[in-house]
Amino acid sequence: MVEVRSFEGDAKEASQFLNGVWQRTYGAKMALTVWDERFFDWLLFSNPLADRDYMLGAYSKGKLVGAFFAEPAKIQLGQRQVDGTYGSWATVAPEHRRQGIGVKLSDAMLSRHRERGAALTLACVADGTLGQAFWGQRSHARHLNGLGLWLHVFDRQKVVRWSLSAAERAFLTLTRPFQRHRFQEASTEGIRAYQPRDLPQCMALVQQMMRPVNLGYAYTTERLAHQLQYRQTPRTFVLEREGVIQGLVNSYMLQMTARGLLTVGLVDMLAFQEALPLSEQRRLLWVAMQDMVAQGAECAAMLRSPCTPPSLMLRSGWLPFPGGSRVTCLLTTPDVELPASPRVFMHLR
Repeated sequence: MVEVRSFEGDAKEASQFLNGVWQRTYGAKMALTVWDERFFDWLLFSNPLADRDYMLGAYSKGKLVGAFFAEPAKIQLGQRQVDGTYGSWATVAPEHRRQGIGVKLSDAMLSRHRERGAALTLACVADGTLGQAFWGQRSHARHLNGLGLWLHVFDRQKVVRWSLSAAERAFLTLTRPFQRHRFQEASTEGIRAYQPRDLPQCMALVQQMMRPVNLGYAYTTERLAHQLQYRQTPRTFVLEREGVIQGLVNSYMLQMTARGLLTVGLVDMLAFQEALPLSEQRRLLWVAMQDMVAQGAECAAMLRSPCTPPSLMLRSGWLPFPGGSRVTCLLTTPDVELPASPRVFMHLR
């Protein structure tokens, strides 16, 4: 008998279970993100706004055999913000599949959303996974936009050797002339690490950044503070002029597995004053890229969104790249109305 209840473990157990199952299922077939203990500690277990009610475990005779995690969040839905969650990591151990555990986890999560008045879960589902087929059969799931990436490669030879895909290797080889390392020459003048006193100005920048969005993750001041600074996990740089924050770049480091390990700098947010020249926006991004290289990053990535001008990314040496996943919404009730033409902002989780 399998029982679904609030997850009873910690960040370490969550990381070991999820990564172990995904490696056994997909390790030889596709590139996988390593969601390590440090990441889960930041995003869920030490997040002051996270709620154990949205962290579910499926247990058989006291053993963890399935999990589904979501983070409470404000969601931009059309012209208003609603209570919802940002969910991911729905996982069932291979030896316990075809027992209805995924349905039990999904139903329990849906029930907890209804009890708390949450309208929807926003998620990204990877193409070619069991999750894609599972959510396609659930009546409350809606698959929307494909998610594209921006990519900048620091160590091309390492990334080519690492990739499992012949098409990716060909892309990386053919685009080599378009990616130069001019970012290494960028001046750090006026650019520094984020400090807590910067929060009000950074919040104003993020609100301005979100103006084109009609579906996506919406930050509160409290949640933004945790996003921008928690121990050494996220890295945030700001450009300041005469006491005014002109822009911010927020990123963190993760590893991915394919043919070995690859270290990636993942940018979650870019936000700038409207009047800031593109050359200065680029300089701030380039300084953040210098920091990624110093931390051992072999490439950098960012989800494409309406918040980020393609001109900035292209002139900064980044290239568009297929994302391999799709925006998925899990609706609490059938009357939740999604935008007809979604302009999505979310994070790659």
